[in-house]
Amino acid sequence: MASRTAQVIVAESGPQMSTRSLEFPISVFAIGRRSGVRQFFVILVRVPADKPRILQDNRDMLFTMLPLVVIILLLAAVAGQCSFNPGGPEPGPPPQFNAELALEYDATVVDFPIRVPDVSDEWTANSGMRGESEDGGPGIVTWVGYVTDDSLYLRYSQADMSEEELVGYHTGDPAAPEGSDAVGGTDWRIYRAANGEPIWVTDLGDVRIGMTGSATRAQFTDMASKILEAEPLS
Repeated sequence: MASRTAQVIVAESGPQMSTRSLEFPISVFAIGRRSGVRQFFVILVRVPADKPRILQDNRDMLFTMLPLVVIILLLAAVAGQCSFNPGGPEPGPPPQFNAELALEYDATVVDFPIRVPDVSDEWTANSGMRGESEDGGPGIVTWVGYVTDDSLYLRYSQADMSEEELVGYHTGDPAAPEGSDAVGGTDWRIYRAANGEPIWVTDLGDVRIGMTGSATRAQFTDMASKILEAEPLS
């Protein structure tokens, strides 16, 4: 069997006789010889062909456009569940942490006095932890993180470790003080963390107090005053 293309001459009747030539794919079968003549059996093969654009009607256009309409509707449904905010997402409220309850509990398990500064009406406590000295020493530190009223951050820590160990706890490495500030008659030495944030530390004799974070200098000073005003719990 072989596939070929045959040319067929078609005569059309009318006022004037005309002919036209059409090409069809064919399949040719050799079926033997008769009287020395090789005989063939020819089958015209019908193949589908696209309609010329001029023959496309409204129904064809409808079926062509229908999948596109479905895709557009799906995209619109997905887009309706989203929103675009060129200014970025709005910050949500900070998580709540009961600093007073946590520090009151710490006062029952540590051997140094715990102070709870009264900042509940201004700032929001959002985190806290009690840990040990970074170098494996016997020192213990307890701290609470606060979000300020202008969405900055200040961490307040209390420890029975040395000042150098407390600074290292916050920075990961010992550091030298770069200045000092006096608040309420108490001297606070100021260090600088690797990220540029200040670390304020003071020694109250039986406890070392530290503060660090992105808060402003005025907020550090305000926090220092509230710490010194607070009565020790133990």
